[in-house]
Amino acid sequence: MLVLVACGQAPDGGAAGPQGAANVDVESPEYAAMEYRQGLMHVIAFKAGKLRDMADGNIPVDEETFVEFAADLAAVAGMIEEGFLSGSDSEMLPGSNALPGIWANWNDFLERAATLHTAAQTVASQAQSGGFQAAQAAASEQIGPACGNCHREYRQRNE
Repeated sequence: MLVLVACGQAPDGGAAGPQGAANVDVESPEYAAMEYRQGLMHVIAFKAGKLRDMADGNIPVDEETFVEFAADLAAVAGMIEEGFLSGSDSEMLPGSNALPGIWANWNDFLERAATLHTAAQTVASQAQSGGFQAAQAAASEQIGPACGNCHREYRQRNE
């Protein structure tokens, strides 16, 4: 569950926006991209968290919710790239925890995002065809590590 918690950080791992930060253009495309990805990460954390909790036996299994959340997660996991506009990193934009290394290593970042998308698609496909039982292992073993793999490298930690 520790890795999944990384997916559940506030916004993109940071505080709720740059309130009080001087010279932040909240109308800029970079700020909009940050807000988009922060919202998307909240959705991913919520959906993945419920799937993982069911898969790990932490909450009762609800077959219908599992199938629905798995499909939702697969859809939103494919939208991650859109939220990473150059200039919306932690050095350029207060409130962001996206490290500049994302853009310096763009292809690696895209591969890591694709890993999460593929894992989510696997869980969704298995859930759709065989329900919870068919997707349980993939939900438990693939989603959290895919989130953590990207967050360890590309998300600034608030300590």
